[in-house]
Order: sequence, then C-alpha cells, then structure tokens
Amino acid sequence: MGSEDESSILEISNRNKELIHEVFELEANGHKDARDLFKEEITGFLIRTEDGSFTLASDKRGEESETLHSTFGARTESFQKFVIPSKILEKAENTNVVKVLDICSGIGYNVSALLDYLKGVDVEIEVDMVESSLETLATTLFIPDICESHQYVKKAIETYLIEKGYLQFNKVLSNIPSNVTINIYVCDARDYIKNCDDKEYDAIFLDPFSPAKCPELYTVDFFSRLKQFLTPTALILTYTAASPVRSAFVDVGLHVGEGPRVHRSGGTIASRSPALIETPLSFSDVKVIALSDVGIPYIDPYLTDDYRTIMERRQNQRKISRGKTTFPSSSKLPRYLGLDPDVIEDDTLRNKLVAYVQEMGFSSLNDERIVNLLNIDPNLYSRDQILALRENLHKLLNNN
Repeated sequence: MGSEDESSILEISNRNKELIHEVFELEANGHKDARDLFKEEITGFLIRTEDGSFTLASDKRGEESETLHSTFGARTESFQKFVIPSKILEKAENTNVVKVLDICSGIGYNVSALLDYLKGVDVEIEVDMVESSLETLATTLFIPDICESHQYVKKAIETYLIEKGYLQFNKVLSNIPSNVTINIYVCDARDYIKNCDDKEYDAIFLDPFSPAKCPELYTVDFFSRLKQFLTPTALILTYTAASPVRSAFVDVGLHVGEGPRVHRSGGTIASRSPALIETPLSFSDVKVIALSDVGIPYIDPYLTDDYRTIMERRQNQRKISRGKTTFPSSSKLPRYLGLDPDVIEDDTLRNKLVAYVQEMGFSSLNDERIVNLLNIDPNLYSRDQILALRENLHKLLNNN
C-alpha cells in the first residue's frame, strides 16, 4: 500500500506482503521447502528490539511509517502495557475460564505474553486474535523463537493458514496446550465487532498503529460497540495516551486512567467500573481532554469510513471549535490554564498563551472566570472531572 492509498488499512510493507504470497503460491503447489526458500529475505524485514524480541515496520501513511511495537522491547511492551495491568491473573485464579480479545494481534506477542503469564494456573484460556493483515500473521512463522508460548501462537496461525488453503504443510512442531484455545479472525476489527453479538471478554488488548495513523480503531463509535463486549470487571488496555482516544472512552461512558509507563511512554486503561482504575489521569491531562480542541475524538458513524474521511472530519470539527467552544491546544495552552502568567519564564511563550485566552474574552491565564471554571472536586474520578470541566466551560462560554 502506498502513501496515496489512504482508503486502505495500514499494513506492513508491500514487498513483505509480496514475498508471503509467493510462499503461499509455492506451498499451495506442493513445494515443501517454500518457507525455507524465502526465509532469509522475509526475516530481513524484522527489526530486533532492545529485549531481543522482534517487530515489523508498517508501510508509509503520509511520509512516515511506524513499527508494530516499541523498539525498546516488543515482548516487554506486551507484558507491561497489556497483560500484567489487565488483572487477568487475579481473574484466572477465581474462575474456570478467561476470555481475551486481542485487536490487531500482529505477530502474536500479546497472546504469547498472556499464555506465559497464566502458565501454571488451572484455567481455560480462550483468545480471539483479530488481525486485518493475513501477511502479517504469516510473517509470524518466520520470526526466530523467543519462547515456547510464541510457538503455540505460530501453531495456531499455521493451522489457520492450512485450513484456509494458503499453506499445506505442518512445519511448526509445537502442540497447543489442551486448556488453550486460540481463534484467529482475519478482518477489519470494525467488521468483527459489528458481526459478533454473543461475545464477552475479561480483557481487551487494543493494539493498532497509533491514532494518527489508524484512527479507524479509536473512534467513539468503535468504542461504543466495544463496550458491549466487556464483562463488569473487564479492562480495555492500549499503549496510547492520546487525548482524543481518552476523550472517546469518556464519551461512551467508560472510566479512564493511566496505563503503566514503559520508557517514559504511558498508556490508557478503560473500564466500566471506576474502582478498577488504579492510577487516575493527571489534572493537567484532564484539562487538555476536557477543555481543548485536541480532546475532540474521532468519529466513524457507521464503522465504515476510511482514514482520510475520519481525519478530515475531526480536523474540521477542531477548526470550528478552536477558540470558540474549546480553548486552542496550541503551545499546550490547556496545561497553563489557571496559572499565574508570571511563572512562565519564556516571554514569547507567555505572551502567546495570554493572547490566546484574550482572543476568547479572558484577561489572562488566571482570569477569575478561568480559575472558577477549574474549581471542581479533586476527588472525582478522572471521567467525572472531565465531564465537570466540559459542563463548566459550556456554561461559561454561553454566559459570556
């Protein structure tokens, strides 16, 4: 997929995909050594991360590409940002079955980490892996082994590819444990959630590319549907801390909090229950989400829109609201609201921020009306703080 094809789902590079299809063609024609013939070239697309595990780069969207995982450690990220904070171990110790949805499974590290984390626990584990890119899943078969549990994921992928007629030969020798069921769905995650009405999960790992590259899976409408899949104690976990993502969770009625920080990069945890959110958002982040245009979420009413449509819709809404119904997010203005301008040592920045609020009819960053706007109960949950600030801003602007 080239950068000009913004109606397509963001996936791995075209050449990687082409090689996988050459493997499919040869093996479908009975060539038993097809994978060996292309192994060196396909593994050339792998990027070794700092913990020794691997990742892949996406094709370009705009002028940039992304990796599937953090280069600080793909497997480490799976444990620290998804599996451990999901509280799945506590649930596994108190039930007979745990069910997990892994959205944008990629090369299977989240599932592998999950299986390792629950190793030795007497529980049935059912995982639904949803991945739009068949070629990404197939590339998993070429990744050097890093642990036994990843072999189970490889076996599930190989079995799927054989059942669908892409491959013929069983080359992954591991057997998936009897208490583990791995279901694979190759489709747009939006189609998956639209077509499944009877699913319920104890945890959802939301692991697409970033919101700026893949807004399709971070919309209010996607989260609204995803919410229906949650058990009362389930958590949604994602590596991104982007304001529009957190705003969308709030809009659909979920509580939000900080996910664990890995190499200074935090994530987001969402739940039906505020009691399950251990680390609230900082008030600085709450202000950004509630009061500025950057907190405007992505919208996809019918779960069918492409990247460009979703991005342009939000950009247009930000332009309409900026400086009118929301504070501009420029120069991180919302983080300075309520502060005495004199504490800002950079004269250029201070003058710029003061000019922004003056354009909205306020005298300064610590205008009495802004201070009153920010005067909410600090003991409220993060979601309730965001809603309270939104309501205060709405009332304030309507009275001006």
